[in-house]
Amino acid sequence: MITGPMRWAAGVVLALGAGFGAWMAGPVWAPLGTFDDGTGPAWLPWLMALFFYGIPGLVIVGILATLFLRLGLVSARDGLATRMALGATRRDILRTAAVASARDGAIAAAVGVPVGLALAQAASDFSPMSSQELPGDPSLQWGAVAWAVAVFAGFAALAGLCGVLAYAALTKGAPDAMARAVAGDTDVAAPSLPPRAWHRVARAVPVVASVLGFALVILNRTVPLDAWASENLESPGDLVWAKNIGLMVAAVAAVWCAFRLLRWASERAVRTASAVLGRGDTTGGRAFAADGLARPSATRRRVLTVTAIVATLWAWSWGASGASEADIDAALSVDAVAIVTSVDPWAESGLPTGLSRIGLDQDVIATLADDPRLRVIPARVLVGAPQTVTLSDGTRDLGEVATAELVLAVDQADADAVAPHAYRTMGLASGVLLGGRDEEYLPGEDFVPRAPTGVGTITTWAGHTPVFGLDSEAPITTVDGEWARDIWGEAPVSALVVLSAGAPDQEFGMPSPDVIAAIDAAVPDGRGFVLSTATDSGWLVLPSHGFAVVLGGIGAAVVVLLAAGVAHASATSRRRDLATFAALGATPRSLRAAPRWEAVVTVGSAAGVGTLLGVGLALAFSNPFLLAPGAPFDAGEIGWHLAHGLTTVPWLVVIGGCVVAVTAAALVAGWAGRSMATGTPVDELREAQREGAR
Repeated sequence: MITGPMRWAAGVVLALGAGFGAWMAGPVWAPLGTFDDGTGPAWLPWLMALFFYGIPGLVIVGILATLFLRLGLVSARDGLATRMALGATRRDILRTAAVASARDGAIAAAVGVPVGLALAQAASDFSPMSSQELPGDPSLQWGAVAWAVAVFAGFAALAGLCGVLAYAALTKGAPDAMARAVAGDTDVAAPSLPPRAWHRVARAVPVVASVLGFALVILNRTVPLDAWASENLESPGDLVWAKNIGLMVAAVAAVWCAFRLLRWASERAVRTASAVLGRGDTTGGRAFAADGLARPSATRRRVLTVTAIVATLWAWSWGASGASEADIDAALSVDAVAIVTSVDPWAESGLPTGLSRIGLDQDVIATLADDPRLRVIPARVLVGAPQTVTLSDGTRDLGEVATAELVLAVDQADADAVAPHAYRTMGLASGVLLGGRDEEYLPGEDFVPRAPTGVGTITTWAGHTPVFGLDSEAPITTVDGEWARDIWGEAPVSALVVLSAGAPDQEFGMPSPDVIAAIDAAVPDGRGFVLSTATDSGWLVLPSHGFAVVLGGIGAAVVVLLAAGVAHASATSRRRDLATFAALGATPRSLRAAPRWEAVVTVGSAAGVGTLLGVGLALAFSNPFLLAPGAPFDAGEIGWHLAHGLTTVPWLVVIGGCVVAVTAAALVAGWAGRSMATGTPVDELREAQREGAR
């Protein structure tokens, strides 16, 4: 069976996956559960979580665990070939591998699941897998318990499957074919059989499904199917189900395509590097390394793939973290001390809809603009049609609340003069409804609805104007001022977004009482309304790179293990070649340098390819207009956010991580190459004969 670092690496991956899956279940003991809101069956959240998180997560974890197990079998291939030559059947080997791997997976899940549940309990976040209990009723969330048990069983079964796949790849074919594969560090060639009709159909099904899934992604990006089905179909559930299944297929296909792309690009980078490496060095370590890199190696291919996957996740996590931090910084730069309006936001249904024609008092504007303690952004109030919202606790109606939608229309040129590109960074553009923290600025309201995300409308005297909602931490729900005037006509300045002078802090809310008093003094009764957050409340924002840091630590350990694996495989498979070079006069320094150069090129190529893909994924998914269903397809805004995203990536950390990985690989490979430099050529040839190396 598999022993050593690669077995531990596969176990760590399985434990992390099981922990994350259990964390999704939410708190086991919680005062807040879910209740049936009439939108679908009770098991719907379970199936949605399985489609969108469970299956893609199992695929990713399964690929990584299988690759680690395959690497761990490098030194056991000769023993497997010998066992089969002595009469052991492939079925017995696979059965034993399945049982042992499932046991390891159960141990890993037994570690990961309790940790994930503990983290979920500490966070006390809401989860769709919670039981159907009324809010405020402390209870044991049986849904979370059942989900955790399913996660445990699923990852134990996944480990058994990974073990079977790892051993199946090395035990196919006759024993002599396996021996040749061991000597050449290649995979056993499958016997060539005439393809059958069902083989062609089976191979075509995933291809066709992937193409249809990607086509559905494009269609859903152009025409959001959820909104279309709700508006045009009496029973939209069937179309929504079909769409969700198609998106799940597309997600799995995208993971597989990324996996193949990483493997191809990494191998291409190694071939290119090997062609350059040996130039000008005919008898040194670089020449020996180039000779080895030019030869195909199944072990190197797997090391390239795993390292590239780790580098992709590393770069993606830090790129996404940088984009999130940039959004928070933009919101903090426009965190308003107060918002001064010319209309009464508590007037409910008494306000005319559209852009308010009631201008803010010019003396108030001048006083606030001239105060050195303040900075102001002129805006216009956009009033939507009054809405009646029915409040409910899930079992009974609690009454109706009338509310009017209050939105600020801000010209980005005016905002850029105070906080450059802040609103644009958060996603403000023509046709975008940028959600804000309205409930913090309207403390007297019993109910302040959060601006919806996705495709929606603003209802005014001009009818139902389509908008695309984005969630953000802007002070008040905002639209682009120029776009608003094109629809509702010219209007005077009817609001001011008032900010404190100086650099923004790391805290939303909690304005200075002295500043609020100065604003109140500048806005006498009857000449405006001051909306502000409470001076004794707020929330602190600290940069959070927890996932990226954890992934970086695990990735560094994985890369070291992979470097050790590729160095050992290189030393084993090329022992006879390097011993021959030593007999012909190669220096010990050259022999030590050869595995080091091989590891540096292998890990460096994979890290470079993975970093490029990871940064690209981070830019794509953090772009508010590129992939979001129904978002305005504005090439200028998409391009601007892609370019701006490049500036938010913490390049020093991302590139530094790659440098650390390459350095670790060089050190480990150099240590592994010492044996070839210290032993005699005769000893190395004897060792090569014993190991079956070519």
